[in-house]
Amino acid sequence: MRALLPVPATDVDLHAYYGADWLEGGGIRANMIASADGAASAGGLSRGLQTPGDNAVFAALRDLADVVVAGVGTARAEQYRVVRLSAARRADRADLGLSPDLPTAVISRSLRLDVHPGLFDDGGPIIVTSAASDADARAELATRATVLVCGDDDVDFNEMRRQLAARGLTRVLCEGGPTILGALLASAAVDELCLSITPFVTGPGAGRVVAGAPWAGAPVAMRLTGLLEEDAALFLRYTVAGER
Repeated sequence: MRALLPVPATDVDLHAYYGADWLEGGGIRANMIASADGAASAGGLSRGLQTPGDNAVFAALRDLADVVVAGVGTARAEQYRVVRLSAARRADRADLGLSPDLPTAVISRSLRLDVHPGLFDDGGPIIVTSAASDADARAELATRATVLVCGDDDVDFNEMRRQLAARGLTRVLCEGGPTILGALLASAAVDELCLSITPFVTGPGAGRVVAGAPWAGAPVAMRLTGLLEEDAALFLRYTVAGER
């Protein structure tokens, strides 16, 4: 893999590349993938678009995170389980000053969590919901997971950030899906977007990397801070240039 920005280079150290301007301050980083014609999935799954380079970036971004966050739809479709890192990756995280364990947080307003049962192994995930969710469902989930109530009618993503940070989880990696990314961007909660553009064309039908209700006001401005290339796939690193 080679870097085109910020400095041309070959044989990029992905941990150093994505750790720069991230490890010290943290924030909310979104990681998404799209085809060359803008599709967020192929055959209904993001893995249908993945390349070896995207898999390497995906792993590096997880290695640099305190917590992985996904919407319940993504957790269901992609069969999320407890993240079990190899001994080598746990050692890499320790060298970077991170916990060897990587918890998963799932966002669900309804708490209809028909996800893979393996997600609830080892103490379960963090469930992020709102006060509008069913109180009995929250109480039942609290017996096998950590439940965070963030917001009243809908999930407040800035409150989610605050509550995760209070648990020492300041480097938040959001893996989607498109509706969650759209809401995060609309609420000005995202600090960085890592977007893989893979050399495939899927044709009509698939959704984009953002979904949900149309935004009011101006588009969110982004600043390109890094660009990698491998085997015709591009890996873009954007920071948010301003607020909505």
